[in-house]
Amino acid sequence: MVQSISLRDIPSTTGLYAGFWEARPDVTALLPYHFQDPGVFERQARRVDAAIYDRRSLCDILRDQNGGQDADTAVRENLARLEQPGSLVVVGGQQAGLFGGPLYTVHKAATILSLARSQEKKLGRPVIPVFWIASEDSDLEEINHAWITDRDGALHELRMPGGGTAKIPVSRVTLGAPVNALIEELAATLPEGGFSAEVIADLRAAYDPQRTYTQAFAAWMKRLFIGTGLVLVDPSDARMKRLAFPLFQREIMEKSPVSAAALEQTARLEKAGFHAQIELRPGFLTLFHQEPGRDAILITGDGYQLKSAGRRFSPRELADLLQSDPDAFTPNAMIRPLFQDTVFPTLAAVLGPSEIAYWAQLTLAYERMGIPMPIMVPRSSFTLMDQKMGRLSARLGVSLVQALERGERVIDDILAKEIPASLTTQMAHGRAAVEEAWRGIMNEIDALDPTLHRTTELGTSRSLWQLDRLEKKIAQAARKKNVILRGKVRRLVSTLAPRGGLQERTLCALPFLARQGDGIVSLVIGCTDPFAPEHRVLGVDA
Repeated sequence: MVQSISLRDIPSTTGLYAGFWEARPDVTALLPYHFQDPGVFERQARRVDAAIYDRRSLCDILRDQNGGQDADTAVRENLARLEQPGSLVVVGGQQAGLFGGPLYTVHKAATILSLARSQEKKLGRPVIPVFWIASEDSDLEEINHAWITDRDGALHELRMPGGGTAKIPVSRVTLGAPVNALIEELAATLPEGGFSAEVIADLRAAYDPQRTYTQAFAAWMKRLFIGTGLVLVDPSDARMKRLAFPLFQREIMEKSPVSAAALEQTARLEKAGFHAQIELRPGFLTLFHQEPGRDAILITGDGYQLKSAGRRFSPRELADLLQSDPDAFTPNAMIRPLFQDTVFPTLAAVLGPSEIAYWAQLTLAYERMGIPMPIMVPRSSFTLMDQKMGRLSARLGVSLVQALERGERVIDDILAKEIPASLTTQMAHGRAAVEEAWRGIMNEIDALDPTLHRTTELGTSRSLWQLDRLEKKIAQAARKKNVILRGKVRRLVSTLAPRGGLQERTLCALPFLARQGDGIVSLVIGCTDPFAPEHRVLGVDA
């Protein structure tokens, strides 16, 4: 079962994102091209053909990162094809979230695969799916947790102890022993299903305490997408940075032309009425110095200065340090996409809603740095619903849109239907009618035989007692129904709209893998249509 919902009906959809999907002129006027333009992929392929890429060095690095000869056959074949002149890539990236991160990670990888396959068929040349792990992200608090629904259907957070205050890239943060305890907690909490034991075993294999967040995430992604040919890339590798050295060198020697172009484009966006996704601060380089914590690099009159450490460099000194020790630098969000597309022959980039907003700030930067800007393609969006949740949704009359808009407040709507206020009104009318009827009887009996007055009083009391008893039972039933309904609605909302937003933004894949196995990934890939402007609810069999 696949149900389609208009993006405009999803409460979190921004005007820019909806306008991008709809190819609205006020949005497309700010972009060099749109993914729905006729012939746009053919034209982008020609732009990429005109650029130069060190394919051999790139593929040697990727072979190492993807397991060398131990990589699965489809990945090895794709790397051989990427080395061929004329091949292209579809790329998308995500943070190295604990246990795979939220479901949108799976959805993005599925979109990359689907788009690469369709464009390879259309263009008649190799198009390789590539997943860029945001391994140099240093915000540990964003990735050190995962959300599941537990055996009772309630939301449950799994969180690694400690936090990241030193601004160290997650590629340098080792998981350590706490991850074992977290997996044990998961094993005791994960919904029971035919694949639970297998999922836990695979998770233990991927999330070895000796691995970093990036290494464990990569191992898990390889397991999820085995056989698909999805190529993983870790940009924290010093060899990758050396491939992009001409970009970084120009950024240093010319006092951040990327920032200047991004600021100019951001002003255009804001003038058109759109909010800038990333707040830009003039006077900073788009690279951080890393030793071991991240330090911003200020642009000074004659060169650069580390904001915290105070150390000064001339442009030449900083460029020489980058060339000799690329591990001492990490790119910021502004230059990261240009880094990616300097080393890869990129046909298209698969992006989430926030990424599309911030990539729209980079169009002038791509143009001025002479890098072919990829076609921006929105990531497909899904909500997974098993049969049990589907039946509950139908029985309660609660749609995904209602769950997103109302959350657990839909309980009030349901109770209003289940126990209508009219019943209370009818009970009050009934009591008044009974009392009036017995008063009339008592008057008649007193006139006939006063000795029966006591008997009449007892009859009146019994009748009113029966009504009291019925009212108490109704109240008990209402409370019971309330408790039952609240439990059902919480389970439904926890699955469909956890924490008030789309499922894909909170829940990880583990509960679905435990019940449905790897088939859930194949289902998402099979239902992905990169050109469908909709959110899809996918029915998954238990």
